Amino acid sequence: MIAPEQISWPDGIDAQQFLDRYWQKQPLLIKQAFAQFDSPISPEELAGLAIEEDTTPRLIIQDDNGHYQLENGPFAADRFTTLTDNNWSLLVTDVEKYLPGLADYLRPFQFIPNWRIDDLMISYAPVGASVGAHVDEYDVFLLQASGTRRWMIDASDSPDLSLVPDANLKLLANFNTSDTYELEPGDMLYLPPGMPHHGIATGDNCTTWSIGFRAPTVADTIQSFAEMVAGQFGDQRYKDPALTECKTGELDAATLNSFKALWQKATALDDQTLAIMTGRLLTTSAIDTERTAFNPDTVKQERWQKHSFSRLAYTSREGVTTLFADGEAFDCSENLAKALCDNQSVHASELNNEELWVLEELVELGSLLPVMHEG
Repeated sequence: MIAPEQISWPDGIDAQQFLDRYWQKQPLLIKQAFAQFDSPISPEELAGLAIEEDTTPRLIIQDDNGHYQLENGPFAADRFTTLTDNNWSLLVTDVEKYLPGLADYLRPFQFIPNWRIDDLMISYAPVGASVGAHVDEYDVFLLQASGTRRWMIDASDSPDLSLVPDANLKLLANFNTSDTYELEPGDMLYLPPGMPHHGIATGDNCTTWSIGFRAPTVADTIQSFAEMVAGQFGDQRYKDPALTECKTGELDAATLNSFKALWQKATALDDQTLAIMTGRLLTTSAIDTERTAFNPDTVKQERWQKHSFSRLAYTSREGVTTLFADGEAFDCSENLAKALCDNQSVHASELNNEELWVLEELVELGSLLPVMHEG
């Protein structure tokens, strides 16, 4: 199946209207978002991926008492032969990174900034199986890829978010249903962050795609910025050459004002500095970015493309383009930045000397990989 190019929105809704009326506000059922959808990955292929080294699959199994238990993979091949009851679900995260061809299926969601897209998670469940009622801390589109699944949500103003105590999964203790949806292949349900939901497989070969959107916590953002700002000050220490006599133990007004001035100086960031800090934060990825030696002649002989686990973004301000790659920042031509962020391949022969330097830096960083097969 060729990956769809865009979402088929319900009548009266387009991408901008979705953002205005539904994004982070309310759920939306999109019947036949992708008409005649035919999943490019079967449940058997998903299970095969779950036994591959370095993957991050999970099994969620419901015991005879109704309690859910979590197992983390990768799994031994014979693990699936022992799952004889309809009480388990397999979930595999980052599927589009392990199978880069599936990244094309995320293109219809690029009306939302690329840096927000987290991953494609695919789950399989036999008829009657579920992972339990829960909430996600991020926006998610739930696409039914094969089989059927019933989704129940709690769209009330004040849902009960209390959790099952002493459990190794964050499941809701008291789930209440306000709306129920039956999803068939090609149907999709959007849920804003924090909305309780519970899905149950109702048809054979039930696979559901979860397209999740990342959002850093405020605390993580502040901590990351603070670390970058602190690095600019090096080993500078507090100074008080105008110190005056004070009472024992007293933090006088002059001391407090001195530290206030330090804080204000550190946080008085110009737009370019803030843009670079933001780009570095938002492109921090899970790949090993330890720099490795490379052969410049090899770099010039290959076509290169973004590593599937790499995060890229760029900014253009006042004629200066900065490319961000896995937490690093590089001055770059806008053409090269756009091409790499759009997952296009590039060859050294297409680049000028400055662009070639950036390419070599990205290869050394591990953000680019050679294109193994040309179409």
